[in-house]
Order: sequence, then C-alpha cells, then structure tokens
Amino acid sequence: MKRKKSRFWSFVLSFLPGCTEMYMGFMKTGISLMALFWGLVAIGTILNIGEVMYLTLIVWFYGFFHANNLAGLSQSEIEAMPDDYLFNVDGLCGTGEKLTGSYRKIVSIVLVVLGAGLCIRGVFGMMRGILPQVIIDMYYVICDYLPQLIVGVGIIAIGLTMIKGKKQELLEEFDYGRKEDN
Repeated sequence: MKRKKSRFWSFVLSFLPGCTEMYMGFMKTGISLMALFWGLVAIGTILNIGEVMYLTLIVWFYGFFHANNLAGLSQSEIEAMPDDYLFNVDGLCGTGEKLTGSYRKIVSIVLVVLGAGLCIRGVFGMMRGILPQVIIDMYYVICDYLPQLIVGVGIIAIGLTMIKGKKQELLEEFDYGRKEDN
C-alpha cells in the first residue's frame, strides 16, 4: 500500500537508492532502482571497469532526489502515482514471447561463457606450478583485459542495435505516411 510516511525516515533512507521508494510502497520502482545501482557497482568492481562508477553516481543522485521529491508529495498525489519499473523491458524487445526468447538466448550464452571461464581458471590453477612464467603473465593480462573488451563490444553491439531499430522505426513511419497520401 502506497502512503505518506515519516519525512525524517524518508530522508535517511534516501541515501540508499530505492529504499525510500520501497518504504513508501513503491516496490517495483525501489527494487529496479536498487538493482540498477548495485548491478552497476558489481559490474564495475568485478570487471575492473572504473568508468562504470560514474554511472553509479548518476543513479545515486537520481535516487536521492527522486526519493526526497516523492516524500514531499501529498497523500493523494502518492496514491495517484503508478508503481512501475524504471525501464520498460517489454518495450525494448517487443512482445513477451520475443522477450522470453531473447533472454533465454542471452542467459544461455552468459552461462556458457561463465562456465568456460571457471573451467579455464580451475585448469590454470592446477597447472600454475608447472607452467613457464611467460604463460602465467599472459594469463593474468588476458584475465584483466578480456572482460573489459567483451563489455565494450557488447555496448557497441547494443548501441548499433538501438540505432538500427530507430532507423527501421523511422522508415516504417515514413512508408506509412506515404501510403496514407496515396
């Protein structure tokens, strides 16, 4: 149930992205904000990509000001606000069937890559004592920079897909406008 809560606790909880939203009953908004913040922290830390931490600052500031603005609303305004996720995932991928298929493929690829990485790490750990120092050094360089390279290629692929989708949308809109003229 969404309702106005203590202004003091709303302010205190606003220092953790998503907490005030959940405290006030906006569970979807709070969880998605919290997942975005901690997901970015995890990605930046695990993959050793410090630049991601700049995005966490943006998410933190958004969460802080969103929570304090939400706490300043009247009870009727709070009740009128929808509780939605920050990002409309269905809108990104189209229908639910397409979304499920896309996620299944992505999750399976991620699981295969993670499993292969764990196997390689295990084999390397067992053989580290007998391998030459050059191979050990090369392994550590690959482990440090390969995740960053993969994430960079993934970001480029997502950007190109978004550009292609927007271009397709504009072409369809143009074609639709031409058909109406005829």
